[in-house]
Amino acid sequence: MCRAYSTGSEDNGIHVGLNDEWPEHGQRMQWCEGKKQWTWASKQRTKEAHCGVPKQIYLDIEKAGIHDIQFSMREDGFEFDKFILTKDSTYLPKDEGPKVTTLWPLRSYFKQVGASNIANKTLPIDDFPIKDTGFYKHAGGKWLGINPNKHKEAQSTTPFTFKSGTYDLVFVAVGENDGQSDFKILINNKLLGTYSPPISKDVFEEGENGNALWENVKLRRGDQITVTAKIGSADGKEWARGRWSGIVFTPIGKGKSVEATPFASQLRVSKSKAPNIRPPLGRIAVVADGNSPDPDDLGGTALSIALLRAAGLENRLVHYSHSCDLVRVKRISEQAEKERHALMQSACDVTARRWGGFDQLTFLDAKWQQDETVKDLAKAINESSAQDPLWIIEAGEPDIIGFALEASKKRKHKFVKVITHHPANDDAGDFYTWQQILDFGVEEVRIPDQNIKLKVNLSQWDWAKNHSDPRIQWVWLQGKIAEVDDVVKFQKGKWDCSDAGMILYWITGANVNDGLEQGTVGDVKNLLLNYINKK
Repeated sequence: MCRAYSTGSEDNGIHVGLNDEWPEHGQRMQWCEGKKQWTWASKQRTKEAHCGVPKQIYLDIEKAGIHDIQFSMREDGFEFDKFILTKDSTYLPKDEGPKVTTLWPLRSYFKQVGASNIANKTLPIDDFPIKDTGFYKHAGGKWLGINPNKHKEAQSTTPFTFKSGTYDLVFVAVGENDGQSDFKILINNKLLGTYSPPISKDVFEEGENGNALWENVKLRRGDQITVTAKIGSADGKEWARGRWSGIVFTPIGKGKSVEATPFASQLRVSKSKAPNIRPPLGRIAVVADGNSPDPDDLGGTALSIALLRAAGLENRLVHYSHSCDLVRVKRISEQAEKERHALMQSACDVTARRWGGFDQLTFLDAKWQQDETVKDLAKAINESSAQDPLWIIEAGEPDIIGFALEASKKRKHKFVKVITHHPANDDAGDFYTWQQILDFGVEEVRIPDQNIKLKVNLSQWDWAKNHSDPRIQWVWLQGKIAEVDDVVKFQKGKWDCSDAGMILYWITGANVNDGLEQGTVGDVKNLLLNYINKK
């Protein structure tokens, strides 16, 4: 029994399967009545009964235990939000039906590929424009595809924003059972190669068979990366839609292992227990941006401050600066940047006041108070020792860290550890390269890309939006402000606290006590609510 929403004659059917098997009595589940409203039904379409025969859709589950119940769309545009297993064939739910609690979030294969090597750099489809390209976002934004009723080909181009060098390039496409689509990858309009994923047995297939690899590709920052797609058909009636999810750039020699990343299809239950607080010795400093085109530091900053307070570690925070993008880029106007400075200062000061415990600290604007910021961070470096090291969270460009290291005592640098999670920060400096930062003799502490589990759909933060405590609501509001930002589009529908993942890693142990290298929204929620509920 499923609850579905159908608006037309060709968006009203699905199949249901069990444990990767698709029995005849689970095929062609059909809706004809109840158009343009949520409707419960369980009917099977037959040659004799186009609108379906009741009670012919069922699953035989012979043994108790864990089973995968799977659904496959027959047409695009079909929507359903609930299903029920019942032994009562006459049962028909009313309205919304039983309350459902979601424990198993859908997993993104592209994120799995992106996280397969800590040095990977990724261009997901969100970084590619779709307006007037012929592409559209499919499966809730998981893939780009082509609507065969409108286009047969599509093309999109985006710049390579990472450090110049030589990489292995992995293109992540989707196998389809309707035919083979043809892809071309071009760099500065020069063809790198072509690829056609094999026809899949299932409607869609992600995994090694859908990936293409080109090794030893020389790239310079600013190179134009173009993906073209042409749809294909196995029978001239049904069309594969040229679906793909992004490109991964990995160090030379790592491409084959990245290409072979398996699809972890098993679903995992979200954790309900708050992670243990086991910070390493020492103090912590945060250098964030937020005045750059990406506004995610608003939510990341508010959450970082709240997490430190919830963990009882607010006194260990000895430096917090924001707006460390010292050279404004053209993608953000001078007026918009000033707005971001004000928003970032508010995210710092108001969060600290509302959560309490940070009276000893002044939150600094790294660009507008550059001298004071550098001196403050250099002072924290100079106070470091083997028993009291300084952990610097690199939540933005590395320049402020470089200036502070330059201004501090060299003999103290061996007691400094820099936590980083994304090459986009490391390679974005206008005055210092990442290698120059490391040449000061600091320890690099690199963890996986925190966007993978902490840049999530906005709805995953409804618990904070709807919470009665204003401190929780305030944290949610900062991420929401970033989501409605009018400078960039890739935050739309997302609540992004990725940089706060480095704080979560540190308070749970860092690389000394096996900290959470990839914390989740569930971990964040449990830490904050445990603190709130104790007060």
